[in-house]
Amino acid sequence: MISALELSQIINGTYIGEKDIKIDGVASLMRADEYKVSFLSNKKYTKYISSTKAGCIIVDELFDISLYKDKNFIVCKNAYLGFALALTYFYKTKLDGNFKSPKATIDGSAIVSENAYIGDFSYIAKNAKIGNSYIMPMVYVGENSIIGDNCIIYPNVTIRENVEIGNNVIIHSGSVIGSDGFGYVKDNGRHYKIPQIGKVIIEDDVEIGSNVSIDRATLDETIIRKGSKIDNLVQIAHNVEIGENSILVSQCGISGSTKIGNNVILAGQVGIAGHLTIADNTIVTAKSGVGTNIKKSGIYSGIPVYEHSKWLKSSAIIPRLPDIYRKIQELENRLKELEKND
Repeated sequence: MISALELSQIINGTYIGEKDIKIDGVASLMRADEYKVSFLSNKKYTKYISSTKAGCIIVDELFDISLYKDKNFIVCKNAYLGFALALTYFYKTKLDGNFKSPKATIDGSAIVSENAYIGDFSYIAKNAKIGNSYIMPMVYVGENSIIGDNCIIYPNVTIRENVEIGNNVIIHSGSVIGSDGFGYVKDNGRHYKIPQIGKVIIEDDVEIGSNVSIDRATLDETIIRKGSKIDNLVQIAHNVEIGENSILVSQCGISGSTKIGNNVILAGQVGIAGHLTIADNTIVTAKSGVGTNIKKSGIYSGIPVYEHSKWLKSSAIIPRLPDIYRKIQELENRLKELEKND
């Protein structure tokens, strides 16, 4: 338990309120008690400020705290970031290192840090290298693969051979890193498998959700650049490159050899064809299909995609098309009648 003032310093905010408020955790406005800090980042929840029992509330600089003189506040530039920092402080995952389960299999040629955690029934293959990281139960790490420091690999993750993973990487359960790329050549009516001999590189500070597939390159590398975040159920094909600090939301599919720029957001169920380039700072909205290069940053929607502002106008017209068509038919019929009379 810490004081609200101490918490404000930890999350880079300014505390305004009673001096003796103590905080032991984080909760929503509706469920917080007097020892919890809560937050407001979405205006639609403002109605709960008056009734909340929270010891203090994280808000942003634009919020008018003078309307709630009986409440205690931590004012931040970004309330949502303050909330995230508070959660990190109170609930940071605490794992004990320096443990190698006797039920795990670690090849004699593998190099595993003394401070690493290797859980039950995990398998560490030949020449693998693992830093000060946490390998949970039933994880497979293939030959010659490298995992850096401060990584968390959750149960039932498969990391195939020749995969390189940097520092501070999180991979959630069920994901497969380095599966074969989907590559075939057709000959006499049959599909001949093209061996996939490349690798996957995951740079620092990447988080990969559950049941994600990242295919190894046919040659060279499939690369996820530092700081990128990948949601559950995403497919990344061979030789794809994801730029820095990009976000891929659930059920995206990226076809082979496509290059995604930095700070790109692909919303849910976006599909991108192969061998394309997507510009930095691009946003593609949900369920859109990208079939050509996006050379200019902006917001894009539709199948195929085009500028979001134009897509909104088109979408507004679509429900009216039957009426428009009917009116056109009426006008055509009237025109024919006029032509007959002439």
